[in-house]
Amino acid sequence: MKSKALQELYARMANCKCECPGEREGAGLVKDRYSSRDTGIVFLGEAPGGEEIKQGVPFVGQAGRKLDTYLELAGLSRKDVFIINSVKCRPTKNEGRANRKPGGCEVKACAHWLEQELEILSPRVIVTLGDVALKKFGGSKVRIGNYHGQPLVWNQITVFPLYHPAAAIYRRALEDIIQEDFIKLGSWLKNNLKP
Repeated sequence: MKSKALQELYARMANCKCECPGEREGAGLVKDRYSSRDTGIVFLGEAPGGEEIKQGVPFVGQAGRKLDTYLELAGLSRKDVFIINSVKCRPTKNEGRANRKPGGCEVKACAHWLEQELEILSPRVIVTLGDVALKKFGGSKVRIGNYHGQPLVWNQITVFPLYHPAAAIYRRALEDIIQEDFIKLGSWLKNNLKP
């Protein structure tokens, strides 16, 4: 049931005509093919990058390799989580040669797709990766630096904010913090998401 509903949703996303300024590509092409839709644990990223668009799978580039390492620290694998993105296309710059952070218009334009996706998945916990994903629940003023590594409840939704795995690539000082946060996530899941 969930699988069919998600397939239909992704087909509609592929026809999205976003009117936000800026270049982008690949709406609705990226889908998690590794895990069960019934896992109950959704990881919410920012937006797909070039490698994700090419392979059609979230987190398969450099940040994806980091994520796999961090998942192990939490006692998880890709099969245990379902990965989606806040923005459903790849925001690009320099005529598609580089990724860029999604703008507020793109986040807002994709919000209805994300809402439908979360409604179908009905997760028990949403693990946000980075500021863009966290702002979906906490609003524009929240910063990941203030909330990372601790479960929160916003509008009856349990959210566990974490830094985006790419943050450690660009700011090596965050590596230990991110690793500690994923270990905390694993402990929290073990104690709070019993079958």
